Amino acid sequence: MKSPFARTALAASLVASVYAAHAAGTTSVSLSKAADQAASIETRSAKGNGATPDLFTTHYYAGGEMMMAWADQQVLVLCKKSAYLKLPGMKPAASELPLEQRQMIGAQAMMAGYTSYAAIAELVDGSVAVADDGSEVRSQAERPWAYGTERYDVISQRLPNGALRVRALKTATVNTAKRSKPGDIFSTDEDQDARLSELGAVGSWTEVTFHTTPRRGEVDPAYSLKGWVSVTGDSAANVGEARRINGCE
Repeated sequence: MKSPFARTALAASLVASVYAAHAAGTTSVSLSKAADQAASIETRSAKGNGATPDLFTTHYYAGGEMMMAWADQQVLVLCKKSAYLKLPGMKPAASELPLEQRQMIGAQAMMAGYTSYAAIAELVDGSVAVADDGSEVRSQAERPWAYGTERYDVISQRLPNGALRVRALKTATVNTAKRSKPGDIFSTDEDQDARLSELGAVGSWTEVTFHTTPRRGEVDPAYSLKGWVSVTGDSAANVGEARRINGCE
Protein backbone atom coordinates (compact mmCIF):
# COMPACT_ATOMS: atom_id res chain seq x y z
CA MET A 1 0.00 0.00 0.00
CA LYS A 2 1.41 3.40 -1.02
CA SER A 3 2.04 5.97 1.66
CA PRO A 4 -0.28 9.05 1.57
CA PHE A 5 2.90 11.11 1.78
CA ALA A 6 4.14 9.47 -1.41
CA ARG A 7 0.84 10.24 -3.15
CA THR A 8 1.04 13.87 -1.98
CA ALA A 9 4.61 14.19 -3.23
CA LEU A 10 3.61 12.68 -6.58
CA ALA A 11 0.66 15.07 -6.92
CA ALA A 12 2.88 18.06 -6.08
CA SER A 13 5.41 16.88 -8.64
CA LEU A 14 2.73 16.60 -11.32
CA VAL A 15 1.38 20.10 -10.54
CA ALA A 16 4.89 21.54 -10.71
CA SER A 17 5.48 19.81 -14.05
CA VAL A 18 2.24 21.13 -15.52
CA TYR A 19 3.00 24.65 -14.25
CA ALA A 20 6.50 24.55 -15.74
CA ALA A 21 5.11 23.39 -19.05
CA HIS A 22 2.68 26.30 -19.16
CA ALA A 23 4.84 28.99 -17.56
CA ALA A 24 5.24 31.85 -20.00
CA GLY A 25 8.67 32.82 -21.24
CA THR A 26 9.55 36.50 -21.00
CA THR A 27 11.46 38.98 -23.12
CA SER A 28 13.19 42.13 -21.89
CA VAL A 29 11.87 45.21 -23.70
CA SER A 30 13.58 48.61 -23.68
CA LEU A 31 11.10 51.42 -23.04
CA SER A 32 13.18 53.91 -25.01
CA LYS A 33 13.08 51.60 -28.05
CA ALA A 34 9.35 51.07 -27.56
CA ALA A 35 8.91 54.85 -27.60
CA ASP A 36 11.07 55.25 -30.72
CA GLN A 37 9.04 52.62 -32.58
CA ALA A 38 5.62 53.79 -31.40
CA ALA A 39 3.04 55.25 -33.76
CA SER A 40 1.28 56.70 -30.71
CA ILE A 41 1.72 56.75 -26.95
CA GLU A 42 -1.14 56.96 -24.47
CA THR A 43 -0.47 58.01 -20.90
CA ARG A 44 -3.09 57.58 -18.20
CA SER A 45 -2.50 58.72 -14.64
CA ALA A 46 -4.50 59.02 -11.44
CA LYS A 47 -3.63 60.75 -8.18
CA GLY A 48 -5.03 58.01 -5.96
CA ASN A 49 -7.44 55.11 -5.50
CA GLY A 50 -10.75 55.91 -7.15
CA ALA A 51 -9.48 59.14 -8.71
CA THR A 52 -10.58 59.86 -12.27
CA PRO A 53 -7.57 59.22 -14.55
CA ASP A 54 -6.21 61.82 -16.93
CA LEU A 55 -5.36 60.85 -20.52
CA PHE A 56 -2.57 62.37 -22.59
CA THR A 57 -1.93 61.08 -26.13
CA THR A 58 0.90 61.69 -28.58
CA HIS A 59 0.47 60.64 -32.22
CA TYR A 60 3.56 60.46 -34.42
CA TYR A 61 3.47 61.10 -38.17
CA ALA A 62 6.01 60.93 -40.99
CA GLY A 63 8.68 63.61 -41.10
CA GLY A 64 8.67 64.17 -37.34
CA GLU A 65 5.18 65.67 -37.19
CA MET A 66 3.32 65.19 -33.89
CA MET A 67 -0.14 65.72 -32.43
CA MET A 68 -0.52 65.94 -28.65
CA ALA A 69 -4.00 65.83 -27.11
CA TRP A 70 -5.47 65.95 -23.60
CA ALA A 71 -9.08 66.66 -22.61
CA ASP A 72 -10.22 68.98 -25.44
CA GLN A 73 -6.78 70.56 -25.86
CA GLN A 74 -4.47 69.89 -28.83
CA VAL A 75 -0.99 70.87 -29.99
CA LEU A 76 0.16 70.12 -33.54
CA VAL A 77 3.87 70.22 -34.40
CA LEU A 78 4.72 70.27 -38.10
CA CYS A 79 8.44 71.02 -37.94
CA LYS A 80 10.98 72.61 -35.64
CA LYS A 81 9.70 76.15 -36.21
CA SER A 82 6.04 75.37 -36.79
CA ALA A 83 3.52 74.47 -34.10
CA TYR A 84 -0.19 75.23 -33.65
CA LEU A 85 -2.33 75.34 -30.53
CA LYS A 86 -6.03 74.55 -30.15
CA LEU A 87 -6.90 75.33 -26.54
CA PRO A 88 -10.65 76.03 -26.23
CA GLY A 89 -11.70 77.60 -22.94
CA MET A 90 -8.23 78.83 -22.09
CA LYS A 91 -8.15 82.21 -20.34
CA PRO A 92 -6.64 84.35 -21.64
CA ALA A 93 -7.23 82.85 -25.08
CA ALA A 94 -4.19 81.38 -26.82
CA SER A 95 -4.54 84.03 -29.53
CA GLU A 96 -4.00 86.72 -26.89
CA LEU A 97 -0.78 85.22 -25.53
CA PRO A 98 2.64 86.56 -26.54
CA LEU A 99 4.56 84.31 -28.95
CA GLU A 100 7.06 83.30 -26.27
CA GLN A 101 4.28 81.94 -24.07
CA ARG A 102 2.69 80.09 -26.98
CA GLN A 103 6.05 78.48 -27.73
CA MET A 104 6.38 77.47 -24.09
CA ILE A 105 2.99 75.74 -24.17
CA GLY A 106 4.04 73.82 -27.29
CA ALA A 107 7.33 72.77 -25.69
CA GLN A 108 5.58 71.67 -22.48
CA ALA A 109 3.16 69.53 -24.48
CA MET A 110 6.05 67.83 -26.27
CA MET A 111 7.81 67.16 -22.96
CA ALA A 112 4.68 65.89 -21.19
CA GLY A 113 4.53 62.73 -23.27
CA TYR A 114 8.24 62.06 -22.77
CA THR A 115 8.40 62.62 -19.02
CA SER A 116 5.65 60.09 -18.28
CA TYR A 117 7.43 57.07 -19.74
CA ALA A 118 10.87 58.40 -18.79
CA ALA A 119 9.83 58.33 -15.12
CA ILE A 120 8.76 54.69 -15.40
CA ALA A 121 11.90 53.84 -17.38
CA GLU A 122 14.03 55.28 -14.59
CA LEU A 123 12.07 53.23 -12.06
CA VAL A 124 12.74 49.94 -13.90
CA ASP A 125 16.29 50.70 -15.11
CA GLY A 126 15.09 51.25 -18.66
CA SER A 127 13.39 47.95 -19.47
CA VAL A 128 10.56 45.64 -18.45
CA ALA A 129 9.95 41.90 -18.76
CA VAL A 130 7.12 41.03 -21.16
CA ALA A 131 5.46 37.60 -21.21
CA ASP A 132 5.49 35.87 -24.58
CA ASP A 133 1.92 34.61 -24.09
CA GLY A 134 0.45 38.04 -23.37
CA SER A 135 -0.07 37.53 -19.64
CA GLU A 136 0.77 40.22 -17.11
CA VAL A 137 4.24 40.33 -15.57
CA ARG A 138 4.43 41.89 -12.11
CA SER A 139 7.50 43.14 -10.29
CA GLN A 140 8.41 45.53 -7.50
CA ALA A 141 10.56 48.62 -7.76
CA GLU A 142 11.78 51.37 -5.49
CA ARG A 143 12.74 54.98 -5.99
CA PRO A 144 14.73 56.98 -3.41
CA TRP A 145 13.58 60.30 -2.04
CA ALA A 146 15.25 62.62 0.47
CA TYR A 147 14.25 60.65 3.58
CA GLY A 148 13.61 57.12 2.37
CA THR A 149 12.11 55.28 -0.58
CA GLU A 150 8.91 55.04 -2.60
CA ARG A 151 7.72 51.54 -3.46
CA TYR A 152 5.86 50.54 -6.60
CA ASP A 153 4.23 47.57 -8.24
CA VAL A 154 5.09 47.49 -11.93
CA ILE A 155 2.82 45.61 -14.33
CA SER A 156 3.82 45.00 -17.95
CA GLN A 157 1.87 43.27 -20.70
CA ARG A 158 1.89 42.79 -24.46
CA LEU A 159 -1.68 43.39 -25.63
CA PRO A 160 -3.37 41.36 -28.40
CA ASN A 161 -2.93 44.24 -30.89
CA GLY A 162 0.82 44.29 -30.25
CA ALA A 163 0.84 47.35 -27.99
CA LEU A 164 2.98 47.37 -24.85
CA ARG A 165 1.28 48.43 -21.62
CA VAL A 166 3.28 49.35 -18.51
CA ARG A 167 1.73 50.53 -15.24
CA ALA A 168 3.51 51.79 -12.13
CA LEU A 169 1.31 51.74 -9.00
CA LYS A 170 2.63 53.37 -5.84
CA THR A 171 2.25 51.06 -2.86
CA ALA A 172 4.19 52.78 -0.06
CA THR A 173 6.18 55.79 1.05
CA VAL A 174 8.93 54.77 3.47
CA ASN A 175 10.35 57.51 5.72
CA THR A 176 13.48 56.38 7.53
CA ALA A 177 14.13 59.73 9.25
CA LYS A 178 13.06 60.30 12.83
CA ARG A 179 10.88 63.22 13.87
CA SER A 180 12.50 65.80 16.13
CA LYS A 181 12.05 65.73 19.89
CA PRO A 182 11.62 68.63 22.33
CA GLY A 183 15.02 70.15 22.99
CA ASP A 184 16.60 69.11 19.69
CA ILE A 185 18.89 71.85 18.39
CA PHE A 186 18.30 70.97 14.74
CA SER A 187 15.01 69.78 13.25
CA THR A 188 14.27 68.43 9.78
CA ASP A 189 10.52 68.17 10.38
CA GLU A 190 9.60 71.08 8.12
CA ASP A 191 11.86 69.85 5.36
CA GLN A 192 10.48 66.31 5.66
CA ASP A 193 6.92 67.61 5.40
CA ALA A 194 7.80 69.76 2.40
CA ARG A 195 9.45 66.85 0.60
CA LEU A 196 6.57 64.51 1.44
CA SER A 197 4.08 66.97 -0.03
CA GLU A 198 5.92 66.72 -3.36
CA LEU A 199 5.48 62.94 -3.58
CA GLY A 200 2.57 61.12 -5.16
CA ALA A 201 0.02 59.55 -2.83
CA VAL A 202 -0.06 55.83 -2.11
CA GLY A 203 -2.50 54.39 -4.65
CA SER A 204 -1.53 56.85 -7.38
CA TRP A 205 -0.50 55.33 -10.68
CA THR A 206 0.77 56.03 -14.17
CA GLU A 207 0.14 53.75 -17.15
CA VAL A 208 1.83 54.12 -20.53
CA THR A 209 0.72 52.22 -23.63
CA PHE A 210 3.00 52.15 -26.67
CA HIS A 211 1.03 51.50 -29.88
CA THR A 212 2.91 50.41 -33.01
CA THR A 213 -0.07 50.48 -35.38
CA PRO A 214 -1.52 51.97 -37.42
CA ARG A 215 1.49 53.57 -39.09
CA ARG A 216 0.72 57.11 -40.21
CA GLY A 217 1.97 59.16 -43.13
CA GLU A 218 2.22 62.92 -42.90
CA VAL A 219 -0.68 65.04 -41.70
CA ASP A 220 -3.10 65.71 -44.58
CA PRO A 221 -2.09 69.02 -46.26
CA ALA A 222 -5.81 69.91 -46.51
CA TYR A 223 -6.28 69.58 -42.74
CA SER A 224 -7.93 72.84 -41.66
CA LEU A 225 -6.24 75.06 -39.10
CA LYS A 226 -9.35 77.11 -38.44
CA GLY A 227 -9.47 77.75 -34.71
CA TRP A 228 -5.77 76.96 -34.27
CA VAL A 229 -3.19 79.52 -33.13
CA SER A 230 0.36 79.58 -34.49
CA VAL A 231 3.35 79.87 -32.15
CA THR A 232 5.06 82.04 -34.79
CA GLY A 233 2.08 84.33 -35.41
CA ASP A 234 1.18 83.23 -38.93
CA SER A 235 -2.40 82.61 -40.01
CA ALA A 236 -2.18 79.57 -42.29
CA ALA A 237 -5.54 78.21 -43.45
CA ASN A 238 -4.42 74.58 -43.56
CA VAL A 239 -1.46 72.30 -42.91
CA GLY A 240 -0.11 72.52 -46.44
CA GLU A 241 0.02 76.33 -46.26
CA ALA A 242 1.59 76.17 -42.80
CA ARG A 243 4.35 73.93 -44.11
CA ARG A 244 5.13 76.39 -46.91
CA ILE A 245 5.06 79.46 -44.65
CA ASN A 246 7.38 77.88 -42.10
CA GLY A 247 9.72 76.12 -44.53
CA CYS A 248 8.71 72.61 -43.43
CA GLU A 249 8.85 71.12 -46.93
